[in-house]
Amino acid sequence: MWLLGSLIVLATSALAADRTSRAPRPPAPPEAQRIGEVIFAPADLMRHVEYLASPELEGRRDRGATLAADYVVQHLRDAGLQPLFSGSFEQPIPAGDGPENAAVLGKNVGALLPGSDPRLRDEVILLGVHYDHLGIRRGQVYPGADDNASSVAMLLEAAKYLSQLRPAPRRSIALVGFDLEEQLLWGSRWFASHPPVPREQIKLMVTSDMISRSLGDLPLPLVFMFGSEYCPELRTHVARVGVPTGLEVGRLGADFIGTRSDYGPFRDLQIPFLFFSTGEHPDYHTPRDLPQRVNPEQMSRIASLITQTIVEVANSPTAPVWNGRPKPDLAEPATMERVTSVMLAEDAAGRRKLSTAVRFVAEQTRSKTRYMRERGTFSEDERTLLRRSAQYLLISAF
Repeated sequence: MWLLGSLIVLATSALAADRTSRAPRPPAPPEAQRIGEVIFAPADLMRHVEYLASPELEGRRDRGATLAADYVVQHLRDAGLQPLFSGSFEQPIPAGDGPENAAVLGKNVGALLPGSDPRLRDEVILLGVHYDHLGIRRGQVYPGADDNASSVAMLLEAAKYLSQLRPAPRRSIALVGFDLEEQLLWGSRWFASHPPVPREQIKLMVTSDMISRSLGDLPLPLVFMFGSEYCPELRTHVARVGVPTGLEVGRLGADFIGTRSDYGPFRDLQIPFLFFSTGEHPDYHTPRDLPQRVNPEQMSRIASLITQTIVEVANSPTAPVWNGRPKPDLAEPATMERVTSVMLAEDAAGRRKLSTAVRFVAEQTRSKTRYMRERGTFSEDERTLLRRSAQYLLISAF
């Protein structure tokens, strides 16, 4: 994940075929979705994470990024999906527009599942996640297991699941692996400005970045969901899908965190979006972001929630609509009350030492958000103060 403002040759075809032949096929999806259902086996997701975050891929930059892209394409093709980019699974990313910028920096990869409804199939739901990472720095590999092999694993298992749905979802679903997210979101920026379908046909963009750990490694089984402030009807879709047992969803506005991943270019175009993330942890952007440190069960729950939300929206009679005037959402103080309560409990138990300043802000935030929740109202001024407190805690505590 790229934080705004702060901060090998190709594998042989025999090896790729061997990986594909060993890949277990998931059972056919059930005819009727159950509320809060977990549809992915943790072991199937982990198989992808272990490869994508292996030393062989050298942190998924340069030749490692080529290997990762080829791996994604192979699985999209094996799922029986159609190429997304004018008969190709690949979209080259140049240095910029014009012949003077002909050098190719990387490539987005993607596939399309056509919709089953003749009236709605031209409308597209986009699931896009970045597959690149930081490569090798000062001789050390940055494997990026949580960031963002966890989401790529979700994308690949979602491709298999979606391809087996009968009938297919009413709207078309595009599945995309973005390159160069760690370099100023260049892959998703290029895609958004050069989409393979008319831009107005993209009715929802869903992305995730880091879905297999927890914020600050706190004992907090929570995934943050951003973006529904611009399209409140998306909350209804998520509620219909249901949150799997053992998982919590915390809603916040994207302005609480700024531009943190590939939703940014789509938000700027006023395309409805959802961004899911469990947040930063001590191994973020370090060589310690290893497969053995992820939580496969949590990754499975979140991947299931995201995938089934996409199916729900793809089958809805009406498409999401952008609302440029978000209103204060009481779920935001509830989310911050939950986070600060766990922070302070860990501090009181001696399992996590907070600085005096961080403890003070956390205590004030918990107190104020509890009052807002109990009062049942939440003003614009209170939201501004809450957003500033959240940003301070994100920078200072995590």
